[in-house]
Amino acid sequence: MAKYAEYLNQAIQSIRNVIFGENNTRLDYIIESFYKLRYEVRSRIIVGSIFFGILFFISILIVYFFNMASMQNRLDESYENVNKLKNIKSSYVAINQNFEELTQNIYNNNSNLSLITVLEQKAKDMSIQTQGFPNKPVLSKFPGHSPLQAKFQIASVEFKLIGVSIKKIIEFSNAVEQLPNKLKISKFRLLSTTDAKLYFDVLLTVEAIVPIN
Repeated sequence: MAKYAEYLNQAIQSIRNVIFGENNTRLDYIIESFYKLRYEVRSRIIVGSIFFGILFFISILIVYFFNMASMQNRLDESYENVNKLKNIKSSYVAINQNFEELTQNIYNNNSNLSLITVLEQKAKDMSIQTQGFPNKPVLSKFPGHSPLQAKFQIASVEFKLIGVSIKKIIEFSNAVEQLPNKLKISKFRLLSTTDAKLYFDVLLTVEAIVPIN
């Protein structure tokens, strides 16, 4: 420690010698020259030195407070960004949890889903005549941007309801979409009317989300 202090003292002394000269010769010369000047000139130099000293001090204060304000703004922005990240994280956790629950429900309800059997049974329970069920559902992929496309696919079945009233159509549609399998009627088209004019043949397409086997 003493060695470093000695080096520091030597460095300070070297700087003083460069600025003021050996034994303050330059400083003595400056002071002597200053007092040789006329009084008016000396007064102007003193006033100018004081003015520039005050200006320099004010400049330092301005720079200091500007930097402090800038630092405070950066700290405020950082704090705000941290809070935003916390909120985003909380939202992400909640959304991810809901998504996991949704996918688990699909697995539980639709892993062994026989879509055609479910629809036939629902129509039978409601005394609705059906026609045109295929041998098996049509399977299609989710769009590439869907978060479900890696593990799930869409099963769809197209069939007809024969001779049903508007009321019965609505009741059947609601009953299908309220099943725990989360079925969706994606297409609906009136084909023809019966002789009574109040009953219709209807073409329906029902979709279900099923796991990829």
